[in-house]
Order: sequence, then structure tokens, then C-alpha cells
Amino acid sequence: MLRRPCDSNKTNYRRCNMLRKLSILLALIGALTFNVFAQEKLTGLQVMEKVYNRPTGEDMEANLTMILINANGDQRVREIKQFSRDFGDVEKKIMFFIKPADVRNTSFMNWSYDDPNKDDDQWIYLPALKKVKRISSDSKGDFFM
Repeated sequence: MLRRPCDSNKTNYRRCNMLRKLSILLALIGALTFNVFAQEKLTGLQVMEKVYNRPTGEDMEANLTMILINANGDQRVREIKQFSRDFGDVEKKIMFFIKPADVRNTSFMNWSYDDPNKDDDQWIYLPALKKVKRISSDSKGDFFM
């Protein structure tokens, strides 16, 4: 009967077991490294297209920081909490302004339609007035914050 080298004693068994695991790990690293080098080199435009066309999922939650800079170089910082969900033909987003205190609880909602002939719907909630105002498609380029 043939004996395998790992069966002789406990120390050999541990050593063989570790070598077996190390061999598997090295084989995986080699395969992954080969796969990376086997891929074609992408241009900057191709990378941007891949990022743009990647699946984004159906929903998103984000903490945003908006820095507004005027012509004099003065900065105003806004902290925002954003939620987004894609419903197929329309993407709905809502943004809650967190900081600074003068814009806290102001909210902005946007429904963006895939149909290019349909204008996006936008609303803003102004807590000082306790009112929701619809933003018409004519004034979408105007400032509101």
C-alpha cells in the first residue's frame, strides 16, 4: 500500500495542507493576472462610454455636497440627501437640503422622462412658505437655491 506524504504525522499533514492551499491561491492569482493582461487596452473614450452605458440599478441613495461659487469667488456649501428610483419610462428623484440652516428642509423633486418630447416635471418645497411650487419648463434654467 502506498502512503501519501501528508499521512505520516500531524506536522506533515499541516504542512501539506498549507502547501495545497498556497498552490490553489497561486493558481487563482496567476489566472486572474493572465486575464487582466489578456484584455485589450481601452481608449479614454471607450472607458467613458462603458461607464455611461453601465447598468445603474433601479434605485439610489446619496449624500451630496454642493459648492456654489459666485463671480467674486465666494463659496456657499450645501449638504443634500438624495433618493432616486427608475420606473422604466421615468426616473424620479427627491433631494432634501440638510445644511446650512437657512435652506434646511427645502426639498426639490424631479421626474425625468425618457420620452424626449415630454418635459421633465420639477417641484420645490419651501419650508418658510410651507408651500410646494411647481417649476415650469420655461424657468428650468433659472436659479432657485
